[in-house]
Amino acid sequence: MTQRFSHLAVFVLLVALTGCRTAESGGPPPGGWPQPAGDRLTEAMCGLLTDADYTRLGHARQAKTSGSVAVRANSLDCQYRSNDEMSLDLVPTAGFAKYVFAAGLKDHRGQLAERHRRPALVSGVIGAADESWFDYWTLGDADDRPVAHEIRVRRGALILGITLSGVRGKREKDPRSVLVDLAGLVLRRLPHVGAKDTGTPHRIEYEVMGTGRAKQIQWTDYTGVQSAGTLTGARLPWARTVPMAAADGTQPDMPDVSAETSSPTAKVGCLIVVDGVPVAAQRPQRRFVRCQGTFPDAGDDTQPASFRGPFTASSE
Repeated sequence: MTQRFSHLAVFVLLVALTGCRTAESGGPPPGGWPQPAGDRLTEAMCGLLTDADYTRLGHARQAKTSGSVAVRANSLDCQYRSNDEMSLDLVPTAGFAKYVFAAGLKDHRGQLAERHRRPALVSGVIGAADESWFDYWTLGDADDRPVAHEIRVRRGALILGITLSGVRGKREKDPRSVLVDLAGLVLRRLPHVGAKDTGTPHRIEYEVMGTGRAKQIQWTDYTGVQSAGTLTGARLPWARTVPMAAADGTQPDMPDVSAETSSPTAKVGCLIVVDGVPVAAQRPQRRFVRCQGTFPDAGDDTQPASFRGPFTASSE
């Protein structure tokens, strides 16, 4: 009897030690790696990267300060001390995700330029992804020492971002190697996420009619990127096509475009067409115009008048 209890104790100890080794090596938690609930991201998915993952690469990740989910945007942001960060966005369609990813890169380049920072941008750093890039951290300053870096990855409708703080460990690999390794772990731990579309794509056409140049044009861009949807000094007439996608069962924000002329006597008009259906129009009027419409319902034949004219629009 005593020998049997002795064998049992040894077995329990071995199981405990195995569990410790699994946790230390970044193995999955009980129940496996956290996945979306249906098609929605959850705060638990901050656990896709563990302290052990960072430690293996020589980086000491600091304590988590926040983990928040933007339900409507279906995005997750996990922040840690010293600027370590991981973000996930699950976009309704891969096509719209591609547009959002491009807008994010454009915004990144613009913010570095505003800070007079020369980029160290490298594209295509993750072979298992559709798109990826590595560079200095967008929000960092040129005189920050040590320098923080980030990686952005798109696979289908999933967009992943990881920021690596400038706080380096003594045996830490170079930032690019660390971020590529971490991003690869997340993609492997979410093997099917982003592979299928979960919403309906739409095509939105904005038009502004007039002559000369507009002082400013603003429109709903749907990317969530701060600098998107504003243009100054555009030649009139002007047009822009914006792709977007709405998650099934959700009502997207109304498309909106407004324009202000450079001259107080100049006239300007606008038109919005969604999926080939005109949803808002304003006749040319002095100084300022705004169009705001709703997404057309299937079978709804009510349409505002179209003011398409014999002009060649600039896509500036």
